[in-house]
Amino acid sequence: MTEELIDILAADGSSMGSTKPRARVHADGDWHRTVHVWIMNSGQEVLLQRRALAKDSHPGLWDVSCAGHILAGDNSRNAAVRELNEELGLTVRPDALRYLFTLPSFFVLNKGAFVDRELNDVYLLIKDVDPRRLRLQTAEVEAVAWVPLETFRERVAQSDPSLVPHTDAYRRLLAYIDQHQI
Repeated sequence: MTEELIDILAADGSSMGSTKPRARVHADGDWHRTVHVWIMNSGQEVLLQRRALAKDSHPGLWDVSCAGHILAGDNSRNAAVRELNEELGLTVRPDALRYLFTLPSFFVLNKGAFVDRELNDVYLLIKDVDPRRLRLQTAEVEAVAWVPLETFRERVAQSDPSLVPHTDAYRRLLAYIDQHQI
């Protein structure tokens, strides 16, 4: 299987005019773009995914509903649709996704072997989904669960160590939901 090629960016998000394989991007700590898709249902619950235990970053922690890299030459909305299908077996139209914001993210993990400098394009999908009917990509996703929005809010406020430490992103998401009365 050919490794994914990723566009290399400057810290401001502008293109550097080159691509690298995903593993090299993380070894070198290059800036690159990713997508995060949050799924909420009509019952005011948010779908969290538990990352697979074999993941090279944050294994076994609870995270955004769906996330992934934007492949070289692609755009974030198409990447979000692709990742929803790959990770969860969920097919959606691109216009069903509501773009929320873009946030930088920076982690150094695995004793410096994995450097993650990302610009995360964050989307929201409002959809009632039965988790038992999802087709999870086991290499990426261990499990999914609906969590009441208020419970998620409490977990974020308490810096719950079972969550991937995306505290700024979680707070921005919750502020957006509150501001738009979703």
